[in-house]
Amino acid sequence: MSDGGTRRRTLFAALAAGVGLLLIELGAGAALRARAPALVDGGGADARGRGILLHGDPSLLWRLAPGDRVEHGQPVHVNAAGFRDRERGPATGPRLLALGDSSIYGFGVSDRAVFTARLEAQLGGVEVINGGVPGYSTEQALNLLEAQGLALAPDVLLVGALWSDNNFDRFVDAERLGAHRAWRIDPVAQVAAFISGTATGRLIRRILGDEGPEAEAVGWMEAGEQGGGRRRVPLQDYAENLARFCSVMSERGGGVVFVLLANVEDLQPRPGTPPWAPYRDAMVRTAAACDAPLVSIPDAFIESGLPPGQLFLDEMHPSSRGHGLMAVALAAVLAAEGWPETPIGVVDPGGAVEVDDDPFEGR
Repeated sequence: MSDGGTRRRTLFAALAAGVGLLLIELGAGAALRARAPALVDGGGADARGRGILLHGDPSLLWRLAPGDRVEHGQPVHVNAAGFRDRERGPATGPRLLALGDSSIYGFGVSDRAVFTARLEAQLGGVEVINGGVPGYSTEQALNLLEAQGLALAPDVLLVGALWSDNNFDRFVDAERLGAHRAWRIDPVAQVAAFISGTATGRLIRRILGDEGPEAEAVGWMEAGEQGGGRRRVPLQDYAENLARFCSVMSERGGGVVFVLLANVEDLQPRPGTPPWAPYRDAMVRTAAACDAPLVSIPDAFIESGLPPGQLFLDEMHPSSRGHGLMAVALAAVLAAEGWPETPIGVVDPGGAVEVDDDPFEGR
């Protein structure tokens, strides 16, 4: 047989295998959607309608269940990949990926009102993907980035994880995730993580009964409730995780924009130092060490002159109006950086910035 004939047969076999894998993936996705996931209420303000739907996951603790639904009275679409976003194909232009907790996800507001959707509309020609998940810490966000986020080829990460990391809870993320932290340094583990994140991988785990722990109720604590336990992500680990975002994107010639999230106390301060202050300080220091832009949502909210009731749904989740201000603040910082015409690059800090001892740990 001629070399040309051999190449054609090889190409045909590769295409057939690719089509077969695609059909398997589509079938697995349909099978997953056919089985209704457990209902887990995300908590928060007035719980109108159904709560947030989450699956247990061994590498992420929990993940968003794909589908269309109503959460707290608002329409929500979660795509097949498990992001609160429309379906995305290969990148055709500049792309942002937002990572963080329920304030990034858009708890209590509609798909169109979330700051990522508004930012995409404002920037024009730029894709802004919402990778926020209620209750996610930097530990979970890093695993999500390694398993699925990098495959989306983002040029810039928007990192807004704070409230879950600083929260005092009945578990510590690193202890629950254990070996899955190896994704960040082991290429073989990263390939396994990608396969695990596909619909086929998730369906196999479900059949084998290996979906990990049940999804737990996702919550938060107000200032007066914090203390008397362990931080979900200790302060030093939080600083290391923030630095890791920079090093991952530095390796790829990409950028990171850190987002300081806001809460009601920024507009109505109480006496004393709040428990999240050391974590905010770690983010500020890390942004400086990485030469990364920092967007202060507290400053944007204060400068608006609007009362808390118009900016928040509860103690910390931005309202539709709050999300609008978040989009404006982010667009302004990106414009000041000249992005996307000028790439946003970051410096690998070579490790975590120095942080002081956490004065709230173990109280």
